[in-house]
Amino acid sequence: EDGNNQNPRAFVLKTNNNGQEVWRDTLDVTSKYFALCLTQAGDVALAGSRNNQCFLSSLDSQTGTMIWNYEELGSEDYWFATINEVLDNSVYKLHVVKTKYGPHHIWYYLFNPLNGNYINDLEDNFNTIYGITYTSSLIDSNRVWTAGDRNDQWGLIVNENFGPGISTLWDFQSLHIAGVHHYMDNKGCVVRHFKWPDGEYDMSILIMDYELFEVWGNSFEINHDIFSVTGSDKYENGKFVITGTIKNDLALWFIDHDLTYMEEKTIPTQKPRVGIDVVALPSSDMILMGSEEEDNGTDLFLMKLDQNGLVSTGENKLPNHLSIYPNPADDKIYFKNGVNSLQTAKAKIINSLGCIVKTISNLSSPVPISDLPDGLYVVVVYSSNKLMYREKFIKR
Repeated sequence: EDGNNQNPRAFVLKTNNNGQEVWRDTLDVTSKYFALCLTQAGDVALAGSRNNQCFLSSLDSQTGTMIWNYEELGSEDYWFATINEVLDNSVYKLHVVKTKYGPHHIWYYLFNPLNGNYINDLEDNFNTIYGITYTSSLIDSNRVWTAGDRNDQWGLIVNENFGPGISTLWDFQSLHIAGVHHYMDNKGCVVRHFKWPDGEYDMSILIMDYELFEVWGNSFEINHDIFSVTGSDKYENGKFVITGTIKNDLALWFIDHDLTYMEEKTIPTQKPRVGIDVVALPSSDMILMGSEEEDNGTDLFLMKLDQNGLVSTGENKLPNHLSIYPNPADDKIYFKNGVNSLQTAKAKIINSLGCIVKTISNLSSPVPISDLPDGLYVVVVYSSNKLMYREKFIKR
């Protein structure tokens, strides 16, 4: 976003197993990414909004280069909100849900994941969404569940089967749906944050057998005045991990597969942090994404933890061996490095919109910045095409 928190630019990045950035791709127009998935071909498919219209793109997961891009003209105020790759009659297809603020019919599209070719779209004229759809999951090879606002704080799960008469509604009370997941054969589940009639706020996991349409689950009381429940995932062994915040501290909750026991954990930090979403890895570690309040706005962070919520590796903040001075700066900045040589390194200066505004080939000399508008910038330093350091500075 710019200095007024307007004109957001979508970006996607890849890190290695140690949290170091491998590549990053930032769009140069007003845009947002809302969801991504990895395809059978090993590419990254992304769904979102570009220039206030629905768009879909695919990137090479190894290099971050664009493979194809689709933009739907005439779709103002809509966006593609969720994306999954489905197996439809032995053919892989991208299943994308279209949504907007305000009442609209349930509407999804199918695309060829290899070239982005449009296949078809299906609009359910019988069922209406009153808010937006915002999360989904592949329950089995030919069934996607999508969660959204049904009507005034009521959750909705849409059971998709890729043909006419595709939608089955499941209404339940919810303030926020923190995730939709496969539970076991013929069963899916939803993690929700909700409010009881007596005013108590709880978290629960609801399970539905979609062959018998039977529903059950369990609720867990969270004994804090201020908390949020935002994202979740489920390990292969059935253990749920859920993230959010408790009184400005990063929070995790662990619930066993039988829904009989919940463990709560917080990770206190000096600055307020919120967990946004969490991914359970096959290694039993987890990757948690969150936001942290800074003096000049909000930063995103990634954190790798073990299955007990203990930090498994350092956060993806680079070693602070590089300093930029003066900071704030008026007309020039200088680089100082206490460990590694800067002789073979290159650097880029990136503005608050994510755009590269200056490329630096010699870090041993002063870098003129008088031509840059006042504001916050980030310097990223590379050596042999590998990211070494990242540092912020203010131009005034």
